[in-house]
Amino acid sequence: IKMPKKKYFRQHAHANPYADYIEYPSSPENVNWEQLFKSENSNPDFLDLGCGYGSFLIFLSGMFPDKNCVGMEIRKKVFLFVKEKIVALQGKQLMGKNCAIIQANAMLFYINYFEKDQLEKIFCLFPDPHFKKKKQKARIICKQMLDQMAYTLKPGGRIYIATDVYDLYTNMVNVFEEHPLFYSIEPSTDIL
Repeated sequence: IKMPKKKYFRQHAHANPYADYIEYPSSPENVNWEQLFKSENSNPDFLDLGCGYGSFLIFLSGMFPDKNCVGMEIRKKVFLFVKEKIVALQGKQLMGKNCAIIQANAMLFYINYFEKDQLEKIFCLFPDPHFKKKKQKARIICKQMLDQMAYTLKPGGRIYIATDVYDLYTNMVNVFEEHPLFYSIEPSTDIL
């Protein structure tokens, strides 16, 4: 099994978050996690939201071999690259069966995948900043998404955010501070 090459999976940096061209499950009960993970515990524990080319997702699954890690990516070519990369690494037995990816528009269909209290951790690392004022409503960290994430997080669950865009950082922090179900924790050496 060959590793996929990124040059064959080039994609525009942005995808239309309002496009509806992917087939979605009607509810979390219709998601076949067993098919994705092929393990005893078939439910996802960690979510990498907007996982991009999957480096962090694959790293995370190696750090936590007893946890199922799923990535969610909207861009088709990027999704296909990560899917092939996971299959190649698993075929070479370089990683366990605890890593999977789904192609989905989280802004519209997040709640169709995850049940109440299902996830331990959600990672939203370097999301699209949507610089233009009229596009900022498409930012992934918004009140409506936090409502859904709060519903799917287990009690004591955590959301991790990271960005290199200061305006986006302050916006995300403000959205979290204004939400009644989330609070900030002090950084420590044991953050995961």
